[in-house]
Amino acid sequence: MILLVDIGNSRIKWTTIQSKVMADSENFPRGKTGIKTALTKAWKHLEGISSVFVSNVAGEKMAVQLTEWLEKNWQITPTFVDSEKKRFGVINSYEQPQKLGVDRWLAIVAARQHAKNVTCVIDCGTAITIDIVTEKGIHQGGLILPGLSLIKQTLADNTHAPIDSVEENEFTFLATNTHSAVQAGTLYAVTATLENLITDIQQNFNNQVRFLITGGDAEQLIELLPQPLTHEPDLVLKGLALYARQSNRRNQNKVKAETKTDATETTVPEATALPESAN
Repeated sequence: MILLVDIGNSRIKWTTIQSKVMADSENFPRGKTGIKTALTKAWKHLEGISSVFVSNVAGEKMAVQLTEWLEKNWQITPTFVDSEKKRFGVINSYEQPQKLGVDRWLAIVAARQHAKNVTCVIDCGTAITIDIVTEKGIHQGGLILPGLSLIKQTLADNTHAPIDSVEENEFTFLATNTHSAVQAGTLYAVTATLENLITDIQQNFNNQVRFLITGGDAEQLIELLPQPLTHEPDLVLKGLALYARQSNRRNQNKVKAETKTDATETTVPEATALPESAN
């Protein structure tokens, strides 16, 4: 069984692959200082993990902690996927391909598979990223803007607004408390920006664009956007799955090749002495 792990800025999302089937994803909050306790709680029931593939945008410290936990508990060293210049039919537009966030890379790689149109991926996490890949797999670049939680946190850090004092279901269009006012204003700021971007993208690509939305805030935002969007909650994990399956196929082919070589090897018999000629 293969474990896929997406370490984001605020949460860790994961799933498994068994017999080529990807299970439903799960997630838990990512601690700011350590993740080992959370990993133990989330994965203590898992058995039979043979390999681990990881997307990590949380920095080296989190990578080290994950590696230490996996090596201690399962004796497995994880494979950390990096952005590349070209893979799975997608060409990275960055001059330094590794500088493209690996979560963005994996999302567009997954989105590109079986796509017949220009595809726009909108990933709504701590930051919101927008990336476009053509029907021929050429990445056109993208944009990054602050997400809902980041905007609200900026307000909290620079004002005395009590943004966490009211339950979510008390939000209203014209708010009568500061928390709801911040929530409504944040939603309108983000959705207005996305709506304008979607319109501009459509115009630049002759209205032949497929829009996919993913990330933790996708469900909250999709209802407020007029453009029909396809919700793909596990795009990054699906991109990781491509790498995991490709690696698995290579390993299987290697084993088959080695087995075939062993089977065809024969021992050369020793030379038999020729009989002496009769005189």
